[in-house]
Amino acid sequence: MNLLKNIPRWANLLLVLVTLLAYTAPWLNPAKVWHLTFLGLAYPFLLFGNILFALFWGLRRNRYALFSIGCIIAGLGYFGSFFSLNLSGNIPKSSKNFTVLTYNIASLNGYGWGKTEKREKLKTDFQAFSSSIDMPDVFCVQEGKGDRFIELVRQTFNYQYIHQSKNTIIFSKYPIQKKGEVPFENTSNSCAWADLKTPSGTVRVYDVHLQSNKLSQTADRIATKGDISEKETWKDIRFVMGRYRDAVRIRAKQAQAVAEHMATSPNPVILCGDLNDPPVSYVYKLLSKNKQDSFCEKGFGFGSTFAGNLPFLRIDYVLPDARFKVLRHRVLDTKLSDHFPVQVTLRWAK
Repeated sequence: MNLLKNIPRWANLLLVLVTLLAYTAPWLNPAKVWHLTFLGLAYPFLLFGNILFALFWGLRRNRYALFSIGCIIAGLGYFGSFFSLNLSGNIPKSSKNFTVLTYNIASLNGYGWGKTEKREKLKTDFQAFSSSIDMPDVFCVQEGKGDRFIELVRQTFNYQYIHQSKNTIIFSKYPIQKKGEVPFENTSNSCAWADLKTPSGTVRVYDVHLQSNKLSQTADRIATKGDISEKETWKDIRFVMGRYRDAVRIRAKQAQAVAEHMATSPNPVILCGDLNDPPVSYVYKLLSKNKQDSFCEKGFGFGSTFAGNLPFLRIDYVLPDARFKVLRHRVLDTKLSDHFPVQVTLRWAK
């Protein structure tokens, strides 16, 4: 009887320990220690668990509530990257304002070579999406392959300037002064950069797509049909762990290359794209250093950008440096991809 009575206490203490370990994930290079990166992904669920335990013990006026309350307070720095309550309001027009849209548009990859009926539907759906938003001044695309896709975007938004590196494409209404790429080894992922001449000054935009986990189908199978008593489920789990380990190590190396390149920029920097890692991660910590997170500044509610079966996953970002003021952050509700587009309005601070 006493053993059953103590189960909630031990479960609470275990949850607190796991949550504290999750807080260390951003500080550990996955190339050396990758195991705790899984806990960074689980942060939203660990947070909810601690909130529930705090309420459970609090209603019983039990001091054990202090364990989860203390754990939550210790991780408050991460809470704002997961949930935010900023109100943007009306934005006065200014020549110093400009909008950036970042979008992993994976589901349109087949636009260039799919059947005619499929292409027409994709074209119609994309044009419907474009008509529902104001034309962004800069449109950073990830996984946007094919000449037909590029022409579709050019015609839809009437962009004059384009820079492409593999599957990352920067569309701009501003002239491109310089451009290039941050080279990644042996991968289809990429990072394009371009110096754009805006009316208020030159800005360097990075459009990045870091190494994908490529685990959606297997993870979905485990979640919906997995039975831990079956060998096949454990085989899938080992596959997921191995694939994730390899991917997170590659992302860390890619992020390091991007961070080093950004440090050499002579112009203010805005990093956009799909990092394939949540805010509680080494990659995010590395690339957001000395930058603002548009969601933390002006987001509202949960910041989820992944439209797949994993809830509360934010992996798409706009990270401007301090020479810009974030005026608005919006996650747009459209089903063209397994990601949601993120649109951000910025203003030159100087």
